[in-house]
Amino acid sequence: MASFRIRTPAEYLKLLWRRRYFVLVPSLIVTSALGYAISKLPNVYESKTSIIVDPPKVSSSYVQPVNQIDLNSRLNSIQKQVTSRTELQRLINRYNLYPEIIARGTPIELVIDEMNRFIYVQPYSAPSGIYAFQISYRGPDPRTVRDVTAELAARFIDANSDETRRQVYTTIDQLEGRINEVKTELEKIESARAGFLIKNPDAVQGQEQNMLGQMNSLSLVRQSQQTSIDALRNQIAMSEQLLGSLRTQESTEPEAPLAAGQTEGQLRAKRADLDAQLKQLLTVYTEKHPDVIKLKVQIESINREMEDLKTKTEQERLARRAARTSNPQVQSLDIKIAADRRDLTRKEAELEQTNRQFAELQSRLRGTPLLATEATKIERDYNTLRRRYDDLLAMRDNAKFSAKVINDFSGETFRMSDPANLPEAPVSPKRNLLYPMALAVGLLTGLIAAAAFETRALLTIRDTRDVSHYTKLPLLVAVPKIVTEQERRWRPMINLAKLFALAVLIPLAALLLYQGIKYSRLLNMVTGSY
Repeated sequence: MASFRIRTPAEYLKLLWRRRYFVLVPSLIVTSALGYAISKLPNVYESKTSIIVDPPKVSSSYVQPVNQIDLNSRLNSIQKQVTSRTELQRLINRYNLYPEIIARGTPIELVIDEMNRFIYVQPYSAPSGIYAFQISYRGPDPRTVRDVTAELAARFIDANSDETRRQVYTTIDQLEGRINEVKTELEKIESARAGFLIKNPDAVQGQEQNMLGQMNSLSLVRQSQQTSIDALRNQIAMSEQLLGSLRTQESTEPEAPLAAGQTEGQLRAKRADLDAQLKQLLTVYTEKHPDVIKLKVQIESINREMEDLKTKTEQERLARRAARTSNPQVQSLDIKIAADRRDLTRKEAELEQTNRQFAELQSRLRGTPLLATEATKIERDYNTLRRRYDDLLAMRDNAKFSAKVINDFSGETFRMSDPANLPEAPVSPKRNLLYPMALAVGLLTGLIAAAAFETRALLTIRDTRDVSHYTKLPLLVAVPKIVTEQERRWRPMINLAKLFALAVLIPLAALLLYQGIKYSRLLNMVTGSY
């Protein structure tokens, strides 16, 4: 089978001329309908206003901002508030916007969405690095567009102040609630801390060092007291030895005093031995240890025996003194020994009191590490909570101060730079571009229609070149088209009828196409018109 014959450009032009009405008629219909629809498109005017964001007038070192929200985020939040359903519906009712759409029974939500399409908020950087943004609105009436843009700008400025105040007072309320919670916790831990320190005074910081210092002082005092007691005991022993010698010389019966002196010496030796054992035990155990208590009981028993022996001996001596002339030296020694013994008793009582204080400090010192650990934990929790409470108070005070000066000094404020203008020329539709596009679409439609009708003819044999190409045979004879006389006479009338039909068809088809374009709102969506 022979392949498709490629036509020359001249042949295509000839075909196009033959189908010129198929190109011309659709082109006229489409072009006229589109042109008329474009001419009927409503003019869209745009009004713009610029708003500058003034930075805070008070340095952040004096008034810290209570919120750290990014300005773009705040602008988006304000835009949602200003373009909310309630606000836009109020503007629609006030300025009687979109009457045609509302008259068609369109739900108010769709009308609001339609209005939202023509509200533009565009941030930009103003001169000197100042942050600014532009608000624009598009509509069919210049004055209405200007008034709506001005009201939108005013609502942006008011909404920014309201939003800033709301953020400040919301922050204050949140801080007040948090302060009350932390204050309650702080009062609880303060009460627990005070009760613990009252119950355990040794847990106070530095008390351990204080007790160590007291123990060192008591050790020195105890050594001094022990030295004084030992010296006093030696002195008493020497005095008693001298007194015994004197009495031996003047006594006719030395056996009894000698026996008493030996007994007393044995008791002293035994007591000295017990004192030594007690000292050794006190270095290891406390006053309440059974062995310590036992030794003390034994020492007290020996002391009582010695006192009884001394009393008995003293009575015997007094009896002998009464019997013979008193010796002044003996009397002096007796007085001195009695005074030394009283002094010794007092010093031993003081030493015992010192030992008890030392043992008590030693016992308290053993429990100090655990108490100090618990006190440190309580103190750390208390200091942490106290710092948090102080920080919250500072934040609240800063927020309150910010609330007082927010209108004049603190926070970013919106200030109108350029008021809404009254547009003189429409921004849409661009008819100087749409009309050539309509002509191009019409021509393209005609060419497509002609091509659709001529495609079948291109696949058939129509002339001698088609015969030679598809049959591979030479053409011997061609029969021309025979036209009768009657057909010649009717041809002008037929052509006139065709022209009349075209004259009626083209306006009617163009009108129907225009109505379809109008109700489909295709051009409105393409051009952004109402």
